[in-house]
Amino acid sequence: MEKKTLTLHLAEPWYSMIANGTKDEEYREIKPHWIARLIDNPSAFYLKRAMGKELDVKSFTHAIIVKGYPKNNDPHIEREIESITIGKPKKGLCPDDFLDKDYFIIKFK
Repeated sequence: MEKKTLTLHLAEPWYSMIANGTKDEEYREIKPHWIARLIDNPSAFYLKRAMGKELDVKSFTHAIIVKGYPKNNDPHIEREIESITIGKPKKGLCPDDFLDKDYFIIKFK
């Protein structure tokens, strides 16, 4: 299978938690920017979601996780992606104000 990479920029402490293995997933808001980046058919996203149908998630295989927004994307780490779904984040792996809302969950192997 061809490697297909998604780039994610993270601040501390989330970057270090992924780097040291204590965080195995990353969260992104369900907004037009991330819908366009993560979903194959963004125009059908809300309708499919409202109908409870399976979402057409792009087939990313790996994530490049970059600390902040440096000019050359260093420092960074690479993780293999297990799945991209929608759900509630886990306490301790995100800011507490994320806990009541659904997010894209990018799960790493």
